Amino acid sequence: MVGFFPVLIGVGLLGVTGLLFFALGGEHAMKHWSTFSNTFKHRLNRADMSMKPEEFALIPPGVGAVLWVVLLLLYRPGAIVAALMLPVVLALAVSGGMMFLRVRGDRRINSFNQQLELVLRMLAGALRVGLGLRQAVILVIEEVSDPARREFMRVIGRTNIGISIFDALDELAKNMPSHEMTMFARTVRVQSETGGDLARVLETLATTIRDRRRVMRKMGALTAQGRFGAFIIGGMPVLVGGFVVGTQPDMAHSLLHTQIGFIILGIVAALEAAAALSLAKILQFDV
Repeated sequence: MVGFFPVLIGVGLLGVTGLLFFALGGEHAMKHWSTFSNTFKHRLNRADMSMKPEEFALIPPGVGAVLWVVLLLLYRPGAIVAALMLPVVLALAVSGGMMFLRVRGDRRINSFNQQLELVLRMLAGALRVGLGLRQAVILVIEEVSDPARREFMRVIGRTNIGISIFDALDELAKNMPSHEMTMFARTVRVQSETGGDLARVLETLATTIRDRRRVMRKMGALTAQGRFGAFIIGGMPVLVGGFVVGTQPDMAHSLLHTQIGFIILGIVAALEAAAALSLAKILQFDV
C-alpha cells in the first residue's frame, strides 16, 4: 500500500498541472495548443506515419508511464523523489517521441531532395514534348519511387479537388521544407506569371541543385574530422562512467542508488546535451 502512494501523488500532480494550465491560460493556452497540434500533424505527414495524430500522441506518455513504474519497482525511491521523477520521465519520453518524428522526417526530406534533380529533369523533358505541367507531374509519379512518388501524388490529389497546381507545389514545399523544393515552387509560380521556357528553367535549376549537392559533399568531407572529434568528446563520459560502474562497486552504488548520485547523473546528462547541441551548431553551415 505504501508503494502505491507515489503513483497517486504523481497522478494528482499531473491533474493539478493540467487544470492550472487551462484555468490560467484560457484562450491563450488553447491557441498555443492548436498551433502545437497543427505542427504535430505536419510532422506526422512529413515522417509518413500511417497512424492518426491522436494515436501517436498517446504512445510517448504511455512509454514514459511504464518506464516510471519500472524505475519505481527497481529503485523504490521515496514518495517525494518518485513524484519528481514522473514529470522528468514523461518529458524525456515525449522529447524522445518528437525526436523520433524529427529524425524520420529529416531522413525522408533528404531522400526526397536526392530525387529532386531527377524529377526536375524528367519534368523538363516532358514539357519539351508538349505536355502540360500537371501531365508532366503525373508522368513523374509513374516513373519515380517513394518518397517523391507519394509527395507528388498528394500534389495531384490536391489539384483534383480544385486547388491550383502552383498552390499544391507551395504546400509541398511547406511539407518537405528545403532550399531546393522552395526554389522549385517559386520558380514555377514566377514562370506562370511572367512566361518563358519553363523546361529550360527547370534544367538550370536541376544543374544548380547538382552543384549545390557537390558543395555540400565537399563541406562534409572538410568537417569530417571535427564531427569525429565531437563523437569522441561526447562518448568519453559514457565510456568512463561505464568503466567506473563496472569496476568500482562502491562508486556504482553511490551513483545509481542514492539521491546525490541521481542529481550528479542528471547534471552530467544536461551538460552532455548542451555540449552536443553546441558542437552540432558549430559544425552546421548553410549552403
